[in-house]
Amino acid sequence: MKNKIIAFSILAGLSFQACEDIVQVEPATSLATSTALSTLGSYRAVLTSAYDRIQTFTYWGRDMALLGDALSDNIYTEVSQASGRYTGVNRNTRNNHFGIWGTAYGTINDLNTIIANIDNLTVGSSEQAGKAQVKAQAQALRAMVYFDLTRIYGYEPNKIPTSGTGANFNKSVVLRLQPTNTPADAALTPRATVTEVYTQIETDLKAAITALDPATTSGGRYVMNKGAAHALLGKVYLYWEKWAQAEEQFKLAMANTNATLAPNIVSAFNTVPNPESLFELNFVQSTEVAGVTGVNESLFTYTQPNGKNAPLSGTANVSTYGGQTPSEELLALFGLTPTLTNQATVLDVRKNFFYRSASSTSGNVTYTWSNKYNAANGAYTDNVKIIRYADVLLMLAEAHVMQGEVGDAVALLTTLKTSRNSAALIPAAQATLLQYIKDERRRELFFEGHRWFDLKRWGEGITKPAATAVGIIPHTDYRILAPIPVAEVTLNPSFPQNPGY
Repeated sequence: MKNKIIAFSILAGLSFQACEDIVQVEPATSLATSTALSTLGSYRAVLTSAYDRIQTFTYWGRDMALLGDALSDNIYTEVSQASGRYTGVNRNTRNNHFGIWGTAYGTINDLNTIIANIDNLTVGSSEQAGKAQVKAQAQALRAMVYFDLTRIYGYEPNKIPTSGTGANFNKSVVLRLQPTNTPADAALTPRATVTEVYTQIETDLKAAITALDPATTSGGRYVMNKGAAHALLGKVYLYWEKWAQAEEQFKLAMANTNATLAPNIVSAFNTVPNPESLFELNFVQSTEVAGVTGVNESLFTYTQPNGKNAPLSGTANVSTYGGQTPSEELLALFGLTPTLTNQATVLDVRKNFFYRSASSTSGNVTYTWSNKYNAANGAYTDNVKIIRYADVLLMLAEAHVMQGEVGDAVALLTTLKTSRNSAALIPAAQATLLQYIKDERRRELFFEGHRWFDLKRWGEGITKPAATAVGIIPHTDYRILAPIPVAEVTLNPSFPQNPGY
Protein backbone atom coordinates (compact mmCIF):
# COMPACT_ATOMS: atom_id res chain seq x y z
CA MET A 1 0.00 0.00 0.00
CA LYS A 2 1.33 3.43 -0.86
CA ASN A 3 1.27 6.13 1.77
CA LYS A 4 -0.60 9.23 0.64
CA ILE A 5 0.91 11.65 3.14
CA ILE A 6 3.83 10.10 4.98
CA ALA A 7 6.25 11.06 2.21
CA PHE A 8 5.43 14.69 3.01
CA SER A 9 6.07 14.48 6.72
CA ILE A 10 5.46 17.79 8.44
CA LEU A 11 6.17 16.53 11.93
CA ALA A 12 9.28 15.88 13.92
CA GLY A 13 7.24 13.06 15.44
CA LEU A 14 8.22 9.57 16.34
CA SER A 15 7.57 6.25 14.71
CA PHE A 16 6.92 3.29 17.00
CA GLN A 17 7.68 0.00 15.27
CA ALA A 18 7.40 -3.37 16.98
CA CYS A 19 10.61 -4.81 15.55
CA GLU A 20 12.72 -1.64 15.47
CA ASP A 21 14.21 0.72 18.03
CA ILE A 22 11.48 2.06 20.25
CA VAL A 23 12.40 5.69 19.51
CA GLN A 24 12.96 6.63 15.90
CA VAL A 25 13.01 10.32 15.00
CA GLU A 26 11.60 11.41 11.65
CA PRO A 27 14.12 12.51 8.97
CA ALA A 28 15.91 15.82 9.46
CA THR A 29 14.07 17.22 6.46
CA SER A 30 10.86 17.19 8.47
CA LEU A 31 9.69 20.55 9.73
CA ALA A 32 9.44 21.37 13.42
CA THR A 33 5.91 21.14 14.76
CA SER A 34 5.74 24.83 15.67
CA THR A 35 6.75 25.78 12.12
CA ALA A 36 4.69 23.25 10.21
CA LEU A 37 1.40 23.59 12.06
CA SER A 38 0.66 27.17 11.10
CA THR A 39 -2.45 26.73 8.97
CA LEU A 40 -5.63 24.70 9.13
CA GLY A 41 -4.44 22.92 6.00
CA SER A 42 -1.35 21.66 7.81
CA TYR A 43 -3.51 20.17 10.56
CA ARG A 44 -5.68 18.53 7.94
CA ALA A 45 -2.51 17.02 6.46
CA VAL A 46 -1.63 15.47 9.82
CA LEU A 47 -5.18 14.13 10.10
CA THR A 48 -4.82 12.62 6.62
CA SER A 49 -1.60 11.00 7.81
CA ALA A 50 -3.52 9.38 10.68
CA TYR A 51 -6.21 8.04 8.36
CA ASP A 52 -3.52 6.73 6.05
CA ARG A 53 -1.77 4.85 8.87
CA ILE A 54 -5.08 3.23 9.82
CA GLN A 55 -5.39 1.91 6.27
CA THR A 56 -2.16 -0.14 6.34
CA PHE A 57 -2.55 -3.87 5.68
CA THR A 58 -1.46 -4.85 9.19
CA TYR A 59 -4.15 -2.59 10.64
CA TRP A 60 -7.61 -1.87 9.18
CA GLY A 61 -6.44 -2.34 5.60
CA ARG A 62 -6.62 -6.11 6.13
CA ASP A 63 -5.87 -7.62 9.52
CA MET A 64 -8.54 -5.87 11.62
CA ALA A 65 -11.09 -6.84 8.97
CA LEU A 66 -10.02 -10.47 8.56
CA LEU A 67 -7.56 -11.74 11.16
CA GLY A 68 -10.23 -12.02 13.87
CA ASP A 69 -12.12 -14.53 11.74
CA ALA A 70 -8.96 -16.56 11.13
CA LEU A 71 -8.03 -16.54 14.83
CA SER A 72 -11.50 -17.76 15.75
CA ASP A 73 -13.94 -20.04 13.91
CA ASN A 74 -15.18 -18.37 10.72
CA ILE A 75 -12.14 -19.06 8.54
CA TYR A 76 -10.36 -22.23 7.59
CA THR A 77 -7.00 -21.58 5.94
CA GLU A 78 -6.49 -23.87 2.96
CA VAL A 79 -2.75 -24.26 3.33
CA SER A 80 -2.21 -25.35 -0.28
CA GLN A 81 -3.74 -22.06 -1.47
CA ALA A 82 -2.58 -19.57 1.16
CA SER A 83 1.13 -19.18 0.28
CA GLY A 84 1.90 -19.14 4.00
CA ARG A 85 -0.60 -16.40 4.86
CA TYR A 86 -2.40 -16.88 8.19
CA THR A 87 -1.41 -20.56 8.48
CA GLY A 88 -0.04 -20.07 12.00
CA VAL A 89 -2.85 -17.67 12.86
CA ASN A 90 -5.53 -20.17 11.91
CA ARG A 91 -3.93 -22.74 14.20
CA ASN A 92 -3.36 -20.15 16.94
CA THR A 93 0.31 -20.99 17.25
CA ARG A 94 2.39 -18.97 19.69
CA ASN A 95 3.01 -15.33 18.68
CA ASN A 96 0.73 -15.58 15.63
CA HIS A 97 -1.68 -12.80 16.48
CA PHE A 98 -2.61 -9.17 15.85
CA GLY A 99 0.39 -6.85 15.62
CA ILE A 100 -0.92 -3.29 15.42
CA TRP A 101 1.17 -1.79 18.25
CA GLY A 102 3.67 0.22 16.19
CA THR A 103 1.18 1.46 13.61
CA ALA A 104 -1.38 2.32 16.28
CA TYR A 105 1.03 4.43 18.33
CA GLY A 106 2.30 6.19 15.22
CA THR A 107 -1.33 7.07 14.48
CA ILE A 108 -1.91 8.20 18.06
CA ASN A 109 1.11 10.47 17.86
CA ASP A 110 -0.34 12.20 14.79
CA LEU A 111 -3.65 12.62 16.59
CA ASN A 112 -2.01 13.84 19.80
CA THR A 113 -0.20 16.48 17.78
CA ILE A 114 -3.52 17.81 16.50
CA ILE A 115 -5.34 17.67 19.84
CA ALA A 116 -2.51 19.32 21.80
CA ASN A 117 -1.88 22.18 19.39
CA ILE A 118 -4.91 23.09 17.31
CA ASP A 119 -6.58 25.25 19.97
CA ASN A 120 -3.60 27.62 19.61
CA LEU A 121 -4.25 28.07 15.89
CA THR A 122 -5.81 31.41 14.93
CA VAL A 123 -8.18 31.16 11.98
CA GLY A 124 -10.78 33.38 10.41
CA SER A 125 -14.49 33.01 11.02
CA SER A 126 -14.91 30.98 7.83
CA GLU A 127 -12.51 28.32 9.14
CA GLN A 128 -13.79 28.01 12.72
CA ALA A 129 -16.13 25.13 11.87
CA GLY A 130 -13.40 23.32 9.96
CA LYS A 131 -11.00 23.72 12.86
CA ALA A 132 -13.56 22.21 15.24
CA GLN A 133 -14.08 19.27 12.86
CA VAL A 134 -10.37 18.47 12.64
CA LYS A 135 -10.01 18.36 16.42
CA ALA A 136 -13.21 16.33 16.89
CA GLN A 137 -12.18 13.77 14.27
CA ALA A 138 -8.77 13.48 15.93
CA GLN A 139 -10.39 12.85 19.31
CA ALA A 140 -12.76 10.23 17.90
CA LEU A 141 -10.01 8.48 15.95
CA ARG A 142 -7.74 8.43 19.01
CA ALA A 143 -10.57 6.76 20.91
CA MET A 144 -11.01 4.20 18.14
CA VAL A 145 -7.30 3.35 18.00
CA TYR A 146 -7.09 2.99 21.78
CA PHE A 147 -10.18 0.79 21.71
CA ASP A 148 -8.51 -1.44 19.13
CA LEU A 149 -5.33 -1.58 21.21
CA THR A 150 -7.10 -2.42 24.46
CA ARG A 151 -9.23 -5.12 22.78
CA ILE A 152 -6.11 -6.78 21.39
CA TYR A 153 -3.64 -6.45 24.26
CA GLY A 154 -5.92 -6.46 27.31
CA TYR A 155 -9.08 -7.99 28.72
CA GLU A 156 -12.47 -6.31 28.94
CA PRO A 157 -13.31 -4.62 32.28
CA ASN A 158 -15.67 -7.38 33.45
CA LYS A 159 -13.96 -10.33 31.79
CA ILE A 160 -10.58 -10.43 33.53
CA PRO A 161 -9.97 -14.14 34.29
CA THR A 162 -9.88 -15.33 37.88
CA SER A 163 -7.84 -18.41 36.98
CA GLY A 164 -5.23 -19.46 34.45
CA THR A 165 -2.17 -17.53 33.27
CA GLY A 166 -4.07 -14.24 33.09
CA ALA A 167 -5.69 -14.44 36.52
CA ASN A 168 -6.46 -10.95 37.83
CA PHE A 169 -4.30 -9.33 35.13
CA ASN A 170 -5.87 -5.89 34.70
CA LYS A 171 -3.19 -4.19 32.59
CA SER A 172 -4.11 -2.72 29.25
CA VAL A 173 -1.92 -0.49 27.07
CA VAL A 174 0.14 2.69 27.48
CA LEU A 175 -1.86 5.92 27.53
CA ARG A 176 0.06 8.55 25.60
CA LEU A 177 -2.00 11.73 25.38
CA GLN A 178 0.72 14.23 24.45
CA PRO A 179 2.71 14.31 21.21
CA THR A 180 6.21 12.86 21.20
CA ASN A 181 8.40 15.16 19.10
CA THR A 182 11.90 14.27 20.33
CA PRO A 183 13.53 11.32 22.10
CA ALA A 184 13.43 13.39 25.30
CA ASP A 185 9.63 13.36 25.09
CA ALA A 186 9.49 9.57 25.00
CA ALA A 187 9.31 8.94 28.72
CA LEU A 188 9.00 5.35 29.87
CA THR A 189 5.34 5.03 30.71
CA PRO A 190 3.70 2.09 32.50
CA ARG A 191 0.74 0.20 31.15
CA ALA A 192 -2.55 1.71 32.26
CA THR A 193 -5.29 -0.44 33.73
CA VAL A 194 -8.18 -1.64 31.60
CA THR A 195 -10.57 0.74 33.35
CA GLU A 196 -8.23 3.71 32.88
CA VAL A 197 -8.04 3.10 29.14
CA TYR A 198 -11.80 2.63 28.79
CA THR A 199 -12.37 5.86 30.74
CA GLN A 200 -10.04 7.78 28.41
CA ILE A 201 -11.82 6.36 25.35
CA GLU A 202 -15.15 7.47 26.81
CA THR A 203 -13.77 10.96 27.51
CA ASP A 204 -12.45 11.37 23.97
CA LEU A 205 -15.67 10.22 22.33
CA LYS A 206 -17.89 12.43 24.48
CA ALA A 207 -15.74 15.44 23.61
CA ALA A 208 -15.74 14.58 19.91
CA ILE A 209 -19.47 13.98 19.61
CA THR A 210 -20.35 17.52 20.62
CA ALA A 211 -18.55 18.92 17.56
CA LEU A 212 -18.63 16.19 14.91
CA ASP A 213 -20.66 16.71 11.76
CA PRO A 214 -23.17 14.14 10.53
CA ALA A 215 -22.11 11.95 7.62
CA THR A 216 -24.14 14.06 5.19
CA THR A 217 -21.49 16.81 5.21
CA SER A 218 -17.97 17.00 3.76
CA GLY A 219 -16.16 13.68 3.85
CA GLY A 220 -19.38 11.78 4.43
CA ARG A 221 -18.94 8.20 5.56
CA TYR A 222 -15.22 8.22 4.77
CA VAL A 223 -14.36 10.21 7.91
CA MET A 224 -15.30 9.84 11.54
CA ASN A 225 -18.72 11.49 11.93
CA LYS A 226 -21.34 12.01 14.63
CA GLY A 227 -23.34 8.84 13.98
CA ALA A 228 -20.20 6.70 13.83
CA ALA A 229 -18.87 8.20 17.07
CA HIS A 230 -22.15 7.49 18.86
CA ALA A 231 -21.99 3.89 17.57
CA LEU A 232 -18.39 3.50 18.72
CA LEU A 233 -19.20 4.84 22.17
CA GLY A 234 -22.13 2.44 22.36
CA LYS A 235 -19.77 -0.41 21.44
CA VAL A 236 -17.35 0.64 24.17
CA TYR A 237 -20.21 0.59 26.69
CA LEU A 238 -21.33 -2.83 25.39
CA TYR A 239 -17.84 -4.24 26.00
CA TRP A 240 -17.91 -2.52 29.39
CA GLU A 241 -21.32 -4.11 30.08
CA LYS A 242 -22.96 -0.75 30.70
CA TRP A 243 -26.13 -1.79 28.93
CA ALA A 244 -28.32 1.30 29.40
CA GLN A 245 -25.58 3.67 28.24
CA ALA A 246 -24.91 1.40 25.24
CA GLU A 247 -28.60 1.42 24.31
CA GLU A 248 -28.73 5.21 24.43
CA GLN A 249 -25.67 5.60 22.19
CA PHE A 250 -26.87 3.09 19.60
CA LYS A 251 -30.19 4.90 19.30
CA LEU A 252 -28.33 8.19 18.86
CA ALA A 253 -26.13 6.56 16.22
CA MET A 254 -29.19 5.50 14.22
CA ALA A 255 -30.68 8.99 14.57
CA ASN A 256 -27.49 10.67 13.33
CA THR A 257 -26.74 8.72 10.16
CA ASN A 258 -28.17 8.32 6.70
CA ALA A 259 -27.04 4.69 6.62
CA THR A 260 -29.77 2.07 6.75
CA LEU A 261 -30.36 -1.62 6.10
CA ALA A 262 -29.72 -2.36 2.44
CA PRO A 263 -32.47 -3.96 0.35
CA ASN A 264 -29.89 -6.54 -0.78
CA ILE A 265 -26.81 -6.91 1.40
CA VAL A 266 -24.85 -8.79 -1.28
CA SER A 267 -25.35 -5.95 -3.74
CA ALA A 268 -24.43 -3.49 -1.01
CA PHE A 269 -20.93 -4.97 -0.88
CA ASN A 270 -20.62 -4.20 -4.59
CA THR A 271 -21.49 -0.55 -3.92
CA VAL A 272 -19.07 2.22 -2.95
CA PRO A 273 -19.74 3.43 -0.33
CA ASN A 274 -21.77 0.61 1.15
CA PRO A 275 -25.26 2.02 1.96
CA GLU A 276 -25.05 0.38 5.40
CA SER A 277 -21.75 2.04 6.38
CA LEU A 278 -21.73 4.60 9.14
CA PHE A 279 -17.95 4.76 8.69
CA GLU A 280 -15.83 3.01 6.10
CA LEU A 281 -12.27 3.53 4.90
CA ASN A 282 -12.04 4.57 1.28
CA PHE A 283 -9.35 2.75 -0.70
CA VAL A 284 -8.47 4.37 -4.02
CA GLN A 285 -7.06 1.85 -6.47
CA SER A 286 -4.76 4.33 -8.20
CA THR A 287 -3.21 5.24 -4.83
CA GLU A 288 -3.27 2.06 -2.77
CA VAL A 289 -2.24 -0.50 -5.42
CA ALA A 290 -1.07 1.63 -8.32
CA GLY A 291 1.01 -0.40 -10.72
CA VAL A 292 0.25 -3.74 -9.06
CA THR A 293 0.08 -6.47 -11.66
CA GLY A 294 0.29 -9.48 -9.36
CA VAL A 295 -0.58 -10.66 -5.90
CA ASN A 296 -0.40 -8.27 -2.96
CA GLU A 297 -1.56 -8.19 0.65
CA SER A 298 -5.12 -6.97 0.06
CA LEU A 299 -8.36 -8.46 1.36
CA PHE A 300 -9.21 -9.54 -2.19
CA THR A 301 -5.89 -11.37 -2.48
CA TYR A 302 -6.43 -13.25 0.78
CA THR A 303 -10.04 -14.36 0.18
CA GLN A 304 -10.41 -15.05 -3.55
CA PRO A 305 -9.11 -18.00 -5.61
CA ASN A 306 -6.04 -17.61 -7.75
CA GLY A 307 -6.96 -16.87 -11.35
CA LYS A 308 -10.37 -15.39 -10.49
CA ASN A 309 -11.99 -12.93 -12.83
CA ALA A 310 -12.91 -9.67 -11.07
CA PRO A 311 -15.69 -8.26 -13.25
CA LEU A 312 -16.39 -5.31 -10.95
CA SER A 313 -12.92 -3.98 -11.69
CA GLY A 314 -12.79 -5.24 -15.25
CA THR A 315 -9.79 -7.43 -14.46
CA ALA A 316 -9.44 -11.04 -15.62
CA ASN A 317 -7.41 -13.94 -14.22
CA VAL A 318 -6.32 -12.12 -11.08
CA SER A 319 -3.43 -13.62 -9.13
CA THR A 320 -4.04 -14.12 -5.40
CA TYR A 321 -2.86 -15.80 -2.22
CA GLY A 322 -6.43 -16.96 -1.71
CA GLY A 323 -6.50 -19.43 1.13
CA GLN A 324 -8.86 -17.85 3.67
CA THR A 325 -12.05 -19.80 3.11
CA PRO A 326 -15.34 -20.01 5.05
CA SER A 327 -15.21 -22.75 7.67
CA GLU A 328 -17.63 -25.66 7.50
CA GLU A 329 -19.06 -24.48 10.82
CA LEU A 330 -19.83 -21.02 9.41
CA LEU A 331 -21.52 -22.53 6.36
CA ALA A 332 -23.59 -24.78 8.63
CA LEU A 333 -25.13 -21.70 10.28
CA PHE A 334 -26.76 -21.05 6.91
CA GLY A 335 -27.76 -24.69 6.48
CA LEU A 336 -25.08 -25.11 3.84
CA THR A 337 -22.60 -27.92 3.31
CA PRO A 338 -19.04 -27.31 2.08
CA THR A 339 -20.15 -28.25 -1.44
CA LEU A 340 -23.20 -25.93 -1.24
CA THR A 341 -25.35 -28.73 -2.67
CA ASN A 342 -28.41 -27.61 -0.71
CA GLN A 343 -27.93 -23.89 -1.35
CA ALA A 344 -31.15 -23.46 -3.30
CA THR A 345 -33.24 -24.57 -0.33
CA VAL A 346 -31.79 -21.98 2.08
CA LEU A 347 -33.87 -18.85 2.62
CA ASP A 348 -31.27 -16.22 3.44
CA VAL A 349 -29.86 -13.76 0.93
CA ARG A 350 -26.51 -13.78 2.75
CA LYS A 351 -25.87 -17.31 1.49
CA ASN A 352 -25.19 -15.72 -1.91
CA PHE A 353 -21.86 -14.40 -0.63
CA PHE A 354 -20.57 -17.99 -0.90
CA TYR A 355 -19.60 -19.69 -4.15
CA ARG A 356 -17.63 -22.70 -5.35
CA SER A 357 -14.61 -22.36 -7.60
CA ALA A 358 -11.32 -24.05 -8.38
CA SER A 359 -8.14 -22.06 -8.01
CA SER A 360 -5.72 -22.10 -10.93
CA THR A 361 -3.17 -23.59 -8.53
CA SER A 362 -5.42 -26.43 -7.38
CA GLY A 363 -6.10 -28.31 -10.61
CA ASN A 364 -9.61 -29.68 -10.51
CA VAL A 365 -10.04 -29.24 -6.75
CA THR A 366 -12.80 -26.76 -5.91
CA TYR A 367 -13.23 -24.81 -2.69
CA THR A 368 -15.89 -22.60 -1.16
CA TRP A 369 -15.08 -18.87 -1.11
CA SER A 370 -16.57 -15.67 0.29
CA ASN A 371 -17.26 -12.81 -2.11
CA LYS A 372 -17.42 -9.97 0.43
CA TYR A 373 -14.18 -8.57 -0.96
CA ASN A 374 -14.63 -8.58 -4.73
CA ALA A 375 -12.55 -5.64 -6.04
CA ALA A 376 -15.57 -3.32 -5.92
CA ASN A 377 -13.27 -0.28 -5.93
CA GLY A 378 -10.81 -1.41 -8.60
CA ALA A 379 -8.33 -4.23 -9.06
CA TYR A 380 -7.48 -5.73 -5.64
CA THR A 381 -9.28 -2.81 -3.99
CA ASP A 382 -12.21 -2.85 -1.56
CA ASN A 383 -13.33 -0.38 1.06
CA VAL A 384 -13.27 -1.58 4.67
CA LYS A 385 -16.50 -1.20 6.66
CA ILE A 386 -15.53 -0.25 10.20
CA ILE A 387 -19.05 0.48 11.50
CA ARG A 388 -22.07 -0.92 9.68
CA TYR A 389 -25.77 -0.37 10.36
CA ALA A 390 -26.60 -4.06 10.84
CA ASP A 391 -23.84 -4.30 13.44
CA VAL A 392 -25.32 -1.35 15.34
CA LEU A 393 -28.77 -2.93 15.16
CA LEU A 394 -27.50 -6.23 16.54
CA MET A 395 -25.56 -4.53 19.33
CA LEU A 396 -28.67 -2.53 20.27
CA ALA A 397 -30.69 -5.76 20.33
CA GLU A 398 -28.06 -7.29 22.60
CA ALA A 399 -28.22 -4.30 24.97
CA HIS A 400 -32.01 -4.70 25.09
CA VAL A 401 -31.76 -8.41 25.92
CA MET A 402 -29.23 -7.82 28.67
CA GLN A 403 -31.72 -5.47 30.31
CA GLY A 404 -34.63 -7.89 29.92
CA GLU A 405 -36.23 -5.84 27.14
CA VAL A 406 -37.01 -8.88 25.02
CA GLY A 407 -39.83 -7.33 22.99
CA ASP A 408 -37.65 -4.43 21.83
CA ALA A 409 -34.90 -6.86 20.82
CA VAL A 410 -37.29 -9.09 18.88
CA ALA A 411 -38.64 -6.09 16.95
CA LEU A 412 -35.14 -5.11 15.84
CA LEU A 413 -34.19 -8.66 14.93
CA THR A 414 -37.37 -9.09 12.92
CA THR A 415 -36.43 -6.03 10.88
CA LEU A 416 -33.04 -7.52 10.09
CA LYS A 417 -34.52 -10.96 9.39
CA THR A 418 -36.95 -9.45 6.89
CA SER A 419 -34.19 -7.50 5.18
CA ARG A 420 -32.09 -10.64 4.80
CA ASN A 421 -35.02 -12.84 3.73
CA SER A 422 -34.08 -15.22 6.51
CA ALA A 423 -36.24 -18.13 7.64
CA ALA A 424 -34.51 -18.41 11.02
CA LEU A 425 -36.92 -18.52 13.96
CA ILE A 426 -36.46 -15.76 16.53
CA PRO A 427 -36.91 -17.21 20.04
CA ALA A 428 -38.87 -15.40 22.75
CA ALA A 429 -36.97 -16.50 25.88
CA GLN A 430 -34.17 -14.22 27.05
CA ALA A 431 -31.43 -16.86 27.21
CA THR A 432 -32.17 -18.40 23.82
CA LEU A 433 -32.66 -14.96 22.28
CA LEU A 434 -29.15 -13.97 23.35
CA GLN A 435 -27.76 -17.08 21.65
CA TYR A 436 -29.74 -16.20 18.53
CA ILE A 437 -28.09 -12.75 18.51
CA LYS A 438 -24.67 -14.35 18.86
CA ASP A 439 -25.36 -16.65 15.91
CA GLU A 440 -26.88 -13.81 13.90
CA ARG A 441 -23.79 -11.66 14.45
CA ARG A 442 -21.77 -14.50 13.00
CA ARG A 443 -24.07 -14.87 9.98
CA GLU A 444 -24.18 -11.15 9.33
CA LEU A 445 -20.64 -10.01 10.08
CA PHE A 446 -18.38 -12.87 8.96
CA PHE A 447 -15.11 -11.78 7.32
CA GLU A 448 -15.54 -8.28 8.81
CA GLY A 449 -13.31 -8.77 11.85
CA HIS A 450 -15.83 -9.02 14.70
CA ARG A 451 -15.85 -12.69 15.65
CA TRP A 452 -12.66 -12.91 17.76
CA PHE A 453 -13.60 -9.83 19.75
CA ASP A 454 -17.18 -11.01 20.27
CA LEU A 455 -16.09 -14.37 21.66
CA LYS A 456 -13.45 -12.67 23.81
CA ARG A 457 -15.85 -10.10 25.32
CA TRP A 458 -18.43 -12.83 26.02
CA GLY A 459 -15.75 -14.84 27.83
CA GLU A 460 -16.63 -17.95 25.85
CA GLY A 461 -13.28 -19.06 24.54
CA ILE A 462 -12.76 -20.22 20.97
CA THR A 463 -14.05 -23.47 19.52
CA LYS A 464 -11.84 -23.80 16.48
CA PRO A 465 -13.02 -25.30 13.17
CA ALA A 466 -12.74 -29.07 13.31
CA ALA A 467 -10.53 -29.06 10.22
CA THR A 468 -7.79 -27.17 12.11
CA ALA A 469 -7.53 -29.97 14.71
CA VAL A 470 -6.83 -27.30 17.35
CA GLY A 471 -9.83 -27.96 19.58
CA ILE A 472 -11.03 -25.42 22.13
CA ILE A 473 -9.04 -22.41 23.33
CA PRO A 474 -10.53 -21.43 26.71
CA HIS A 475 -10.93 -17.81 27.76
CA THR A 476 -8.17 -18.38 30.34
CA ASP A 477 -5.66 -19.36 27.64
CA TYR A 478 -2.76 -16.94 27.25
CA ARG A 479 -3.39 -16.73 23.48
CA ILE A 480 -6.57 -14.74 24.06
CA LEU A 481 -4.28 -11.70 24.35
CA ALA A 482 -1.71 -10.71 21.74
CA PRO A 483 1.94 -10.42 22.84
CA ILE A 484 3.36 -6.99 23.55
CA PRO A 485 6.24 -6.25 21.10
CA VAL A 486 9.54 -7.50 22.51
CA ALA A 487 11.20 -4.09 22.05
CA GLU A 488 8.74 -2.51 24.47
CA VAL A 489 9.53 -4.99 27.23
CA THR A 490 13.28 -4.98 26.56
CA LEU A 491 13.49 -1.20 26.79
CA ASN A 492 11.55 -1.03 30.04
CA PRO A 493 12.12 -3.98 32.39
CA SER A 494 9.23 -2.84 34.59
CA PHE A 495 6.87 -3.03 31.61
CA PRO A 496 4.94 -6.29 32.02
CA GLN A 497 4.59 -8.62 29.07
CA ASN A 498 1.21 -10.22 28.66
CA PRO A 499 0.88 -13.40 30.73
CA GLY A 500 2.22 -16.56 29.11
CA TYR A 501 4.59 -14.89 26.62
